[in-house]
Amino acid sequence: MIELDNLSSHNISVFTGEKKNTGETPGFVENEIIKGKVLKVLDSETAILLINGRKYTAGTRIPLKAGDLLEMKVKELLPVPVLRPVSIHHAVSGAANISVILSALKENLWKSVFEKINGGGDSITGKALWNQITKDLPGKLLNEGRPESLCKMIENSGIFWEAKLKNAAGQKSIDSNQIRQLIDSDLKGSLLRLISETGGEDLDSLRLLSAMKNIQILDRLGFEQDRKIFLPIPVLLPDGHFIIIQLLFQFPVKEKDANENSAGEKHSLKISVLLELSKLGPIRADFAVKGKRVEGMFKIAVRETLKLVENGIPAFVKSLEDKGLKIQHIGCMLKKPEIVTQPLFLEIIQTADNNINLVA
Repeated sequence: MIELDNLSSHNISVFTGEKKNTGETPGFVENEIIKGKVLKVLDSETAILLINGRKYTAGTRIPLKAGDLLEMKVKELLPVPVLRPVSIHHAVSGAANISVILSALKENLWKSVFEKINGGGDSITGKALWNQITKDLPGKLLNEGRPESLCKMIENSGIFWEAKLKNAAGQKSIDSNQIRQLIDSDLKGSLLRLISETGGEDLDSLRLLSAMKNIQILDRLGFEQDRKIFLPIPVLLPDGHFIIIQLLFQFPVKEKDANENSAGEKHSLKISVLLELSKLGPIRADFAVKGKRVEGMFKIAVRETLKLVENGIPAFVKSLEDKGLKIQHIGCMLKKPEIVTQPLFLEIIQTADNNINLVA
């Protein structure tokens, strides 16, 4: 018997029958393709699977939920059966339309819509949000290095709009001014107001709303599967260049039996940033943060920009150290443009090559 503590984070330990140690054999054949379904998730590491018409109690650290469909190939039988997933179809309500998100990023629909908000006159009251998201907050983040500005930018990005409405609806008393302030401080709220005021005739606004909805669907799947969240942040730079900063977060997995006084994290917080500047070209940065330890790598597409980034790394490291962080390593490398510019959200839909171990 293989104990669960000895299994990797991508294994499923399946015991024959609904109880462990029944002494029966699953009867799998090497190289055959088998299909299974998650009937019920008992806790974070236990689920009931239906394979070949039989129920199995499975110990697993793969994030599954009821309704997920598994297609697996039997790779080994001894000392324990090992299955390699051919596909895992997660049970989600609806699916993200990738082409809608790609088009929004490629055409920078945020730019065209915000220009309409900014130039809409008295009929549109989203100018405060325009200044906050595209000018004030980015300036504080880039010039003053204030991380709380990034948090505010994320909060106003539209991803939490429904949660804000739910919270407001739960309050005992809320007036029209508070509702208006809630709308004007959120990108999605302001977008919905613009669509209402234009009678739904502005095509770019409708397309951007569709893209934001699909990003929310994708993020729900990404967080449930790999604890990943994708966020596009509109930013107006001092030189007038309107860009979208793409952010991808992969949050740590908490250890089941972590000591209350310990960090309780199995992996580092991973943060990827992608932006394209008018003069420097595309730049991607990947960081891993664990406690106060930080390591990162810049990926540059333009050779001249690579030299500038290399020269700026010592000052960047010092600024992080001044904030109490311990830098393990910060480097940079030259990569082909098609590698640097690949949209970050595509990393959510890539299937991991995981193994599943079955224990009879």
